[in-house]
Amino acid sequence: MTILAKLDSHAARTPDAPALDGVGYAQLRTASLRVATQLRRAGIAPGDRIVLYAENSHAFVYAYLGGLRAGAVVVPANVLYRESDLAGVIDDSGAIAIAVSRQSRPFAAAGTSIMLLDLEDVAAWAADASLDPGEFRLPNEERLALLIYTSGTTGRAKGAMLTHGNLAAIAEQVTTAWHWTSRDTLLLALPLFHIHGLGAGLNGTIFAGARLLLRERFDALEVARALRAGEATMFFGVPTMYVRLLESDSTEGFDRVRLFVSGSAALPASVHDAFAQRFGASILERYGSTEFGFALTNRYAGARYAGTVGFPFPGVDVELLRADGKAVALGDVGEIAVSGPNVSTGYWRNEAATDAAFFIDERGRRWYRSGDLGSYDSERGYSIVGRIKELIITGGFNVYPLEVEDELLRLPGVRASAVIGKPDPARGEIPVAFVETENGTNPQLLIAALQTRLASFKIPKEIYQIEALPRNAMGKVDKPQLRARLLAEGGARGR
Repeated sequence: MTILAKLDSHAARTPDAPALDGVGYAQLRTASLRVATQLRRAGIAPGDRIVLYAENSHAFVYAYLGGLRAGAVVVPANVLYRESDLAGVIDDSGAIAIAVSRQSRPFAAAGTSIMLLDLEDVAAWAADASLDPGEFRLPNEERLALLIYTSGTTGRAKGAMLTHGNLAAIAEQVTTAWHWTSRDTLLLALPLFHIHGLGAGLNGTIFAGARLLLRERFDALEVARALRAGEATMFFGVPTMYVRLLESDSTEGFDRVRLFVSGSAALPASVHDAFAQRFGASILERYGSTEFGFALTNRYAGARYAGTVGFPFPGVDVELLRADGKAVALGDVGEIAVSGPNVSTGYWRNEAATDAAFFIDERGRRWYRSGDLGSYDSERGYSIVGRIKELIITGGFNVYPLEVEDELLRLPGVRASAVIGKPDPARGEIPVAFVETENGTNPQLLIAALQTRLASFKIPKEIYQIEALPRNAMGKVDKPQLRARLLAEGGARGR
């Protein structure tokens, strides 16, 4: 089974059922065939890579599905990329074409000489009733479908290879675990260039035969209005989106929304609790990665514990490993490893990185070592405690930044926090924190408040007040930027 096969099945069985806003399943299928036909006429051959560099739109969806239908490998690119970043993706993928929006066109036109496809033309192809779409054989599950480049916040971005089978497995896992059916409507403001928006949001909708309400970007007031009006039964977001919804003055709930999902960055326990108290809805947090889509989810039915990401999705295996590859003892922290039909086949043209991150066990199962540190509790499930590269070792003691960040967020006046290690000649490293605070917040008082909440070695030795933490397009804090700022002694320091 593939996403395209699911689209074709729904188009045959329920042709008029809404798929994308007011676009029905039969219409969406026809649009993908028309776009695939035009791509072939433009010289796109099976296996060719096409970069999609654009904001959310119907044309993005048509280009994505049409590209897959034509047998191409689609390469979604972050719309925040500029000439250098974009050139890196194009060069590494060997793309022969790039589809762009009006907003992104200037950066693409300046940075590349490959075939330039305008998404306005793609939209016109999709709507052209005079265009006789060709016939295309559905790709098999083993065929490469996507190259999705990692965010690059921990080094040079790598292209994770996801097959048609991987995409279908990811979609099946989320639809099964979250009881997603054709009766649902998902309001989606996440970017489609990311696995959260594309792999769960769009592909999950198509797999379930449901409806997608697509937004170009997140607008808290508009999203809140639509959810309160009962326009959707599901909403997927990143933590910053839930913070913005909490910042509204209204206490009116979202009675017709049966599921709120958070991912792509850690959801602070304080935000989880505040959302439940204000709106009477328990956010379901899940854990995922570009390399495997999604691996862990809070229970759909049953208690959802703040600060946890629950249990494996159907068909997914998760282990916590020591540095030597052996399983950790129960209750210990270890590196999260994931196995299942959703796991990427590796990194595009990067054998060294593939060998470092993926391995085959004695039973022939393929595993991905995530670089994330987690712990497990039989009742609460898994908790993410940080990244291996972010682990702070101070005087021989381990400090997991996420734990300290969560405690900082519980203090009055703190809007956001990020903890990193600073080199120290006596202790190797010391924890320091960057915080977004309300006016008048005293960093020294924050440190004092933590003394009753954390062990002394975990307490930040310095706090830097910052107007806004640097973040990537999915709201994840860019800690390498903070380390560079620390070296430059930027920020107002509290000792």
